[in-house]
Amino acid sequence: MDDSDHALIKAIGNGDHLAFERLVQRYQHRVLNFIFNHTGDRHTAEDLAQEVFMRVYRASSDFEPRGKVSTWIFKIAHNLCLNEAKRFMRSERLHRTLHAQGIGAGGYVSSQGVERHEYERDLMHALEGFPDNQRAALLLRVNEGLSYAEISRVLSVSVSSVQSLIFRARTRLRQIWGKQ
Repeated sequence: MDDSDHALIKAIGNGDHLAFERLVQRYQHRVLNFIFNHTGDRHTAEDLAQEVFMRVYRASSDFEPRGKVSTWIFKIAHNLCLNEAKRFMRSERLHRTLHAQGIGAGGYVSSQGVERHEYERDLMHALEGFPDNQRAALLLRVNEGLSYAEISRVLSVSVSSVQSLIFRARTRLRQIWGKQ
């Protein structure tokens, strides 16, 4: 069997479970790292990564090979990250509202349980304040090595917008690191 990504997707669409396992093995670490770098929470990243691959599996029979499979997979991951961020913000607003009204537990503590190097922690903390598209564009470029054209397809923006997003993100990082 041909192991190219497109061949794997076609085989998955035809019910080949081994092809699905190969695709998951090929992308699981990259997808998990992308989502973790986007959300900052290991458990959320694991749940979302699993959902990414379930969506790939369900949509494989309808996949049109117009681009790279990796771009399609990261597009799904990015969209799930955006949905998770919206859900988290709604939850946080509800928590704050209830807390302000004296309802519910006190402070909210995020349990990450993942030890990282100090530099990586500081970097991720800095990226949290970035707009979603800037953060995603930079992570897709630096961590995943996607081209500007591939990132434009993942984020549904023009290549020039990707260039601008990455330029602004890098400039902002330089400003943040320069202040420390």
